[in-house]
Amino acid sequence: MKPIFETKPDGSITHILIDNSQVIQDRRHSYLLKDMASGTAGIYSQSISGFSVNQILLIGEIGNERSEIIKTHASTTPNGNLITLATNLTYDHPQDTKIYLLNWDKIELYYSSVNAGTTYLQLIDIQVDQIIGIHDDTVRSSGYYVARFYDSINTRFSSYSDHIPRAGYSDDTVFSIKRRALESVNEKIDDVLITDEFLNTSLWEARREIHNAPGKRSWRQRFNVDIGNVSAGVNKVASPSDLDEPSTAKNLFGVRIGTERNLDYRDKKIIDEYYNGVPHTTLIQAYAVADNTLFLDSSRDFKLSGSVTCGTFTIEYAANDISNGTLRISTAGESSAINGIDVWQNAALGLPQYFTVMRLESAGTSYIVFERPVEQTYQGQNIYADYYRTLVAYDSDADTLDEPDYDMYVNYLAWRIKKKKNSGLIGIEDSDYLEWQRRKSVLLSNEREGQSIRFQPDMPGWEAY
Repeated sequence: MKPIFETKPDGSITHILIDNSQVIQDRRHSYLLKDMASGTAGIYSQSISGFSVNQILLIGEIGNERSEIIKTHASTTPNGNLITLATNLTYDHPQDTKIYLLNWDKIELYYSSVNAGTTYLQLIDIQVDQIIGIHDDTVRSSGYYVARFYDSINTRFSSYSDHIPRAGYSDDTVFSIKRRALESVNEKIDDVLITDEFLNTSLWEARREIHNAPGKRSWRQRFNVDIGNVSAGVNKVASPSDLDEPSTAKNLFGVRIGTERNLDYRDKKIIDEYYNGVPHTTLIQAYAVADNTLFLDSSRDFKLSGSVTCGTFTIEYAANDISNGTLRISTAGESSAINGIDVWQNAALGLPQYFTVMRLESAGTSYIVFERPVEQTYQGQNIYADYYRTLVAYDSDADTLDEPDYDMYVNYLAWRIKKKKNSGLIGIEDSDYLEWQRRKSVLLSNEREGQSIRFQPDMPGWEAY
């Protein structure tokens, strides 16, 4: 999420706090060649490489009260060491002051009553004299805020931030966990050791440790998930995008069509047997009932004459032009068919009873494959799956973690921060590390508590014993 910001309600006022340091991250910079006085319309830079007309500059560091954002001249190209400005300098700047080339000079604020959509609020100058810019909203008492950076010269925008609730980040968000860890050891994010990237990486390592521990995490089990809809004549559906180890069936608990029973798993070799003598391809050009030719991705496996099932209807053909992948139609199908639809020969469409999982290298995707194409009766019905979800990566400070005891990561990050600050001399005897291990152990052991194993004999009248 960029820009990083948070909200703090204070009675009827909402303080919107924006991290202005984001604008200088990974930006080209140089230094003043000599002292520059306020009121001048140009600056001398030690290097003008990368500087041009109509650009946004920051002279000074974020948080310095005499830093300022200023634009280069619209038509005067930098020459020698001189960069001509669009307006005069507001402040004096000493030699060796940093000159940043920025992407943005303003911030747009938006509001939404729900966690979606945006309503424009206001355009704000980036307060470069403050590391954290503060903007107050006295109107709204609920809802969400969104922000994005703005380039007023070229009318360009950054991506939108996440929707941040007026009440601020909840305790289970990435932002809150990192902040609480920093506060617990009286540290702050810097550009050298304790970077935001370091905290994110460390948190991700801890989450992987929990996820990869023996057993399955109950909070990552998903049930009755609609993973697709039946298209008659199709024999597969893409595996859930968040399925753990998607190239195998080990984390699929159930797969079913509509209200039918769960399909039984079979090894790929078994499923392959159902397709012996059943050529398969797809249309590469839409078919209309009046067409004389059926255009296929490949017709090499099909008979020289015969019939094919296109989707759910039959088309008879008199000749197979293998070199061009076309069939000369002798009896038309009953309706049209779109490009990409499945074409079969000798296939027995019906309700699948079995499935396997395989990665189709041609598509680069893992699929749940049935032992037969689905017949027309089930057209449009949902395909449901029960499965174990992978550890989904977060891409924002506003993302929430799904672990029941997310507070344990505060201890883990606190330990990692101390270890990094002390050149690795903080070891496993540290109190935060010990607390992390204790809470991790409790969390994992609770996964097995309160569960009993029951056996039901397969014999009549066993209940009497």
